[in-house]
Amino acid sequence: MFERPYLKSVKARIEEPRKFIQVILGPRQVGKTTMVNQLLS
Repeated sequence: MFERPYLKSVKARIEEPRKFIQVILGPRQVGKTTMVNQLLS
C-alpha cells in the first residue's frame, strides 16, 4: 500500500502528550482520508 509522505509527521503529532485537536487540511482528492485511515489501522 502507498504510504503518504506526511503520515509519519501526523503520527508523531498525534502521539505527543498534548491532547489538542489535530486538523488535516488540504486540497480535494489528495488522500487525506486515506492517510488518516492508514494511521488508525
